[in-house]
Amino acid sequence: LMWALEKGIFGSSLLFICAAAGICAWLDDASVSGYDLKGTDSWGNFACIVIGLFCGLFIGKVTEYFTSFDFAPVKSIKNAGQTGPATVVIQGLGVGMLSTVPPVFILVLTILGCHFIKGVYGVSIAAVGMLATLGITLATDAYGPVAGKCF
Repeated sequence: LMWALEKGIFGSSLLFICAAAGICAWLDDASVSGYDLKGTDSWGNFACIVIGLFCGLFIGKVTEYFTSFDFAPVKSIKNAGQTGPATVVIQGLGVGMLSTVPPVFILVLTILGCHFIKGVYGVSIAAVGMLATLGITLATDAYGPVAGKCF
């Protein structure tokens, strides 16, 4: 089931990349509403969009690692329960604090890379890339409670 949901996220990412490339190619060779857009470096914008998209996907995978029962962080919290509830709270706090470090580094690298390519506008357009898969991600998050009540 999880692989099917992941395929949906990867598929929507691929469709988004294709759509963004098409729009950037069109804008690179167009004039819109009387404004000449030639020479505006649409491909720099495309690079920032793709960087933002991959940043969002990487943060999603890191979040899955720290919250899925298949991986070590959640198993370590479960194992802490053998000695009592206090160790579960302490272990949970520790894992929760550690789980914030990788996304921060991913975001910093994304911000620096996009700022180097297109300045502050590149950072803002990367945020669009990060939110590109929001629709399907929210749909898959909503699927869990619905499916849980059906079985």
